[in-house]
Amino acid sequence: MGKVLGYFFMLLNILAAIWLGLCFAASVTRPGVYPYLPLFSITTPIAIVVNFIFLLLWLISANGWRALLPAISLALCYKLICSVFAFNFLATNDFTPAPNHVKVMLWNVHGMGIYDKPHNNNATRIMNRIQQEAPDVLCATEFYARYNDSMKPYSRKIMNDNGFKYFNYISDNTLGTEMLLGTSAYSKYPLSNMRTYLVGRSIYLLQVDVQLPGKMMRFFSMHLYSFRFNDDDREHLAEVRSTKNVTEEDVVRSKKIVRRFDRNYIERAEEADNVAAIIATSPYPVLVCGDFNDLPSSYTYNIIRGKLHDAFVDKGVGVGRTYNQIFPTLRIDHILYDAHALNIIGFKCPSVNASDHNPVIANFEVKP
Repeated sequence: MGKVLGYFFMLLNILAAIWLGLCFAASVTRPGVYPYLPLFSITTPIAIVVNFIFLLLWLISANGWRALLPAISLALCYKLICSVFAFNFLATNDFTPAPNHVKVMLWNVHGMGIYDKPHNNNATRIMNRIQQEAPDVLCATEFYARYNDSMKPYSRKIMNDNGFKYFNYISDNTLGTEMLLGTSAYSKYPLSNMRTYLVGRSIYLLQVDVQLPGKMMRFFSMHLYSFRFNDDDREHLAEVRSTKNVTEEDVVRSKKIVRRFDRNYIERAEEADNVAAIIATSPYPVLVCGDFNDLPSSYTYNIIRGKLHDAFVDKGVGVGRTYNQIFPTLRIDHILYDAHALNIIGFKCPSVNASDHNPVIANFEVKP
């Protein structure tokens, strides 16, 4: 019986290693080449943990040599693991203001609460939190502005309350005939050379050059194609998880969601390729902020990141969470930076009940 159990667990370990291999393939293979492969990126943290459990299991068993399989699997995927998990458990965070420090804040503000009006005060909570954090550079995606004046109804107040001197805005969507949604950039440092690039269907990349203390940097901001995951989809998945009797209708609807996810991965891959090509032309060190709508185990993330550093990976802890609905480990908002120009000294992603995303905040020391 012991041998049978041993072979059974070895079979499970082989399947877990294949699972992790598919997750790695999803992170480096352009979506569309193999249908549904990108969906494995959602399961990457679980696949890593399962293989690590097998490693520990074999090490304490009588067949210690079997630990080679999960050990090799994890070793081959170490770059993927280091993108998904941050191991800075003993690190300290410094958010002390200083002349050569730059505090960057990224936040998908979900229309400043416009979707839930008039029954909330999310806009006030968001603006209060921005003022509390006092960033030097702020990127707000899914930001709501008036059609004929992007300074209204919130931008002027955000600038006045936080001492921002420079502002840029690019819209990528409309809500009716009077409201726009887009990406806004605020800075206490001079901005110049503002450009916008169409990188996908109604998806724009915002570029500005930021004159930091003693160094010029190029700042890119974006909000890539979303999963278009609406309230009905969330309710459906919640019902499926909670019920024991899954109907044929539930299966059909779930398959439709999966197919839509696969198509959306292909959309974002094209956007990511365009973004990476534009970033590569920068004559200055770059700082990238954006809601990628994709995980750090995805092709989108890896192609945009390239050789840049991830603020969360370098200073965060664990798996991280920036999208505060559906799953507990969705880190889809990212701050990437050139480590030759900046040294990260602080990072946090506080849970704030004002948007469906949490703000991502990083403090940098500008290298001489």
